[in-house]
Amino acid sequence: NGTYNFTSGLYSGAVYSTLERTDYLPLNTVPYDAKDISFKIANAKNEEQFINKVELLQVNHASGVNVLADRHGAIYSYQKTMAPLSASTNNKNDVKNILSQTDEQYYSFDNAANKDGFSDVTLTFDKPKDADNAKLIIHARNTFWGGLIHKEFINLFGDDFEKWRAKQEKADPKDLEKWQTDQALPLMVYIKINNDWKFVDYYQLIGNTASRDMIMNIDTKNISGDKIELKLETAYRFWDLDFAGIDYSNNENFTATVVEPIQVIKSDSTNESTTLQNSDKEYVHLVNDEFISFKYSIPQSANNNTEASYFLVSGGYYHSLVHITGQADYNALIMFKKQGAFDKFSRDKYKEAEDVASVFQH
Repeated sequence: NGTYNFTSGLYSGAVYSTLERTDYLPLNTVPYDAKDISFKIANAKNEEQFINKVELLQVNHASGVNVLADRHGAIYSYQKTMAPLSASTNNKNDVKNILSQTDEQYYSFDNAANKDGFSDVTLTFDKPKDADNAKLIIHARNTFWGGLIHKEFINLFGDDFEKWRAKQEKADPKDLEKWQTDQALPLMVYIKINNDWKFVDYYQLIGNTASRDMIMNIDTKNISGDKIELKLETAYRFWDLDFAGIDYSNNENFTATVVEPIQVIKSDSTNESTTLQNSDKEYVHLVNDEFISFKYSIPQSANNNTEASYFLVSGGYYHSLVHITGQADYNALIMFKKQGAFDKFSRDKYKEAEDVASVFQH
């Protein structure tokens, strides 16, 4: 009937829940000729959500062209994605076959730590002589293991957790972002220029274990030769990478339009359309089994040579409602001020889990 429905707990499972962010979720299963779209944002068990923006973005583009929004909201087209010539981890494991296509075969960043104390994969691609920009497209997800490690981390705060969380919410977002990147919780991307690794940007935490396509624009003007070398780096077992490819095609023409909702109704029957229009300090608060229902009437293009892609643009954060008890372990927590502490914490916990499993196996 041309109506699309889905349910999404947008902020469930995020590794650092108090850092507010805007997400650009591609809605890949919406039919290109959909006339109506309905969806519901539902709260997850033992959590509460604070949502300040929800938009449905329609991008009209030429048929056969793919489009994605990066973490900054910039939209890029791609259509000639090339698989890597080589893909290897720090300890020289060849993972090229794993990363050459989207097939639910994952590299889980489970290799030995590199000199910076993280797991990584190095990718080599062909580079056309005149290519000044490249678009790195990946298909990836956050891991269930990363969620478990986050819980182990917050348990270290004991009875002081809520006090610490309140302090974090008043902190400078740039300081929180720096802590995340110092721990390589996002998927960090580097490019090799004159034998040195230069930081490009990062793919932000997705917030759950559902995989998705993501894109990053990379300046390649300073790369000499016919090859480009990239490194993806993160904390131990925090990401699953299914595919990594590169596209050098020029950005195609497209038009992006925010589709205005017909209705935005919370489960208590309140109209929340005004509250969710902008990224501000006005939030819709969801607890228990509360949800928000959205409905849109989709404008149709008069051009038969174009098709539409859709993105759910949302902003906010969430809290876990699980009550943590016990005495804070500040000797352990002080270690997390050091760069790479989360990687070491994850490795130590994984080794403990393996040791316990081996006891039961014998």
